[in-house]
Amino acid sequence: MRRRGGWSLWAGIIYAVILVAVTVGLGSFYHASKERLDQAMGDRLLAVARSVALLLDGSLVADATLGDPQALAELNSLQVRLEELEARNDLAEVTVCTPEGVVLISTAGSLQRGAPNDYWQESPAAVEMALGGIGKATRLYRLDDSFRKSAHAPVWGNSRDDGKPLVVAVVTVSGRPDFFQSLATLRRGALITGVAVLLILIVLGVFLHRINLSLERYRASMLRQENLAAMGRMTAGIAHEIRNPLGIIRGTGQHLQRVLADAGIEDEMAEFIPEEVDRLDQILTGYLAFGTDRPADGELFDLMQTARRGIRLLEDELREYGVTVAYRDPAVPALVYGDPRRLQQVILNLLLNARDAMPTGGAIDVDLRIDGNQGVLIVADEGDGLAGADPESLFEPFHTSKEKGSGLGLALSRRIAVEMGGTLVLRDGSSGGAEAELRLPLSGTNGNRKPRSLT
Repeated sequence: MRRRGGWSLWAGIIYAVILVAVTVGLGSFYHASKERLDQAMGDRLLAVARSVALLLDGSLVADATLGDPQALAELNSLQVRLEELEARNDLAEVTVCTPEGVVLISTAGSLQRGAPNDYWQESPAAVEMALGGIGKATRLYRLDDSFRKSAHAPVWGNSRDDGKPLVVAVVTVSGRPDFFQSLATLRRGALITGVAVLLILIVLGVFLHRINLSLERYRASMLRQENLAAMGRMTAGIAHEIRNPLGIIRGTGQHLQRVLADAGIEDEMAEFIPEEVDRLDQILTGYLAFGTDRPADGELFDLMQTARRGIRLLEDELREYGVTVAYRDPAVPALVYGDPRRLQQVILNLLLNARDAMPTGGAIDVDLRIDGNQGVLIVADEGDGLAGADPESLFEPFHTSKEKGSGLGLALSRRIAVEMGGTLVLRDGSSGGAEAELRLPLSGTNGNRKPRSLT
């Protein structure tokens, strides 16, 4: 389970890196393409502006500035040519202004001759460079909810005073808003591509996650089958050797009972010998059933009586380890269906696990209660708890953290609980330590519980 969690963490990190890389890559592509397109548009507009500046005669512009009628008539003729140039190059406007920003010629209907060119305020740096004699294209900017871009080129003339060259006018060329739709198309394309890639990655991630879960379930199933096969081979090899001495021990216990009875001595512990031999034989049968998936036989019995008997069997051993047991049980029987001997083994396993969790001693709390139509047995200790371990991994066959453990106790205990229609879970206790909760369906009546202690 931890391995799967580690794999999932690294897969999530790699997946996040891919998403970030795709997003950054598309963003870089859009901005780089925008810069290249912006530069190409600026170069084109500046080339047109310089061409218009070369068509203009500096002296003609100067005379028109002074109001010469002949110069003004020539500017009207020039405006027709500029309108044709505007149409051929899909431009928004071609405007010629004095250095003071007064319009001399404009193909834009919103700019009249003699009026100030208010659009110069949108690109003051480029205008200033054109007045200094250097053509310059503006950066792309938005105006009236649309993209705009202009280029400004100087028109040279000669000073009337000393004949030195000077800038007598500025040509402004602007592109149509439609000219910049390619930027909007590029942005939409990048956005659509990014969303499509993200969706594909998300779908792929979900698909791979499901495949991983299926593989993990298949691997767990195969591991369980391998463990069952190993248990079958192991138990089949030792069953005969164990059952022979068990028969001898049982016969000895019965002989001891007869001797004590003849002497008039009654000892409850002597009765445990043949009973525990029978239980051990049933445990061995349970291991064989565990390895072959063969369910064991069952009967109706009292869950609480079986739990009390298991506590009584371990009383002396627990006391030697400095462990005390306190338990509470209902006042009425809690009848369940199953094998009481195998269930007693479950209880013994839970008590021994609680004991092993407290090597320096402590208290075990056994809570027996009825919850609706279920009998509930909770065994809580004062140890270190699960210490971050995955509770489900503790139920895997041959999984153990004990030096002398077989790793079969909890696995067998859960199997017995499931065969009886119940559940067995482990968790950290609310006040420290660990808790094991066994739930079994009832076949009897409910009742209240009363406190009882056994040390």
